[in-house]
Amino acid sequence: MRIGFFGDSFVAGMGDPEGKGWVGRVADQAGYTAVNFGIGGDTSTDVLGRWRTEAEAAWLDRLVFSFGANDCLLTDNKRITVGQVDRLKNAKAIMSEAGKKWPVLFVSPLPVAGDRAASKRIGEMARQLGTFAQIHKTPYVNIFDAVNASGVWRDEAMAADGAHPGAGGYSFVASLVAAHPIWQAWLKG
Repeated sequence: MRIGFFGDSFVAGMGDPEGKGWVGRVADQAGYTAVNFGIGGDTSTDVLGRWRTEAEAAWLDRLVFSFGANDCLLTDNKRITVGQVDRLKNAKAIMSEAGKKWPVLFVSPLPVAGDRAASKRIGEMARQLGTFAQIHKTPYVNIFDAVNASGVWRDEAMAADGAHPGAGGYSFVASLVAAHPIWQAWLKG
């Protein structure tokens, strides 16, 4: 089975000296092929603009989306990068379009350890996506609170760039995703 993962730098595994991130570690545990389409700096708008072309070219069996941290950061003008309404429109468009052709699952956006205000906004987005996913019958794995409370995630990120952890933080995320009953049911479905 080939699963495509679409999202931001956390999906790409930035900061992981092993180069696996959480995506590679979850794939190793479950025994499928992960095709990583994570791009640093991507917002929900960026993912919306590129996912279909990339997915169709890669012959994927399933799709996983995880984005939103960059949506909630402030621009140089002190404005939120992607407003709440646009974030939810982007997620809805992806859920409905991708769900017509592939089994789709969303994983919550992840916190930025060095920016508490942004992490608060990301946490709110994670909750909103959960409600939205339920309405649109899209499986959703919300691990935001557990990751936000993780000392490993925070300590590794703060020792690096304030956002991206090392191998330990990504291993923690992978363990949360792999153990989640919604993930397990989706893989079997």
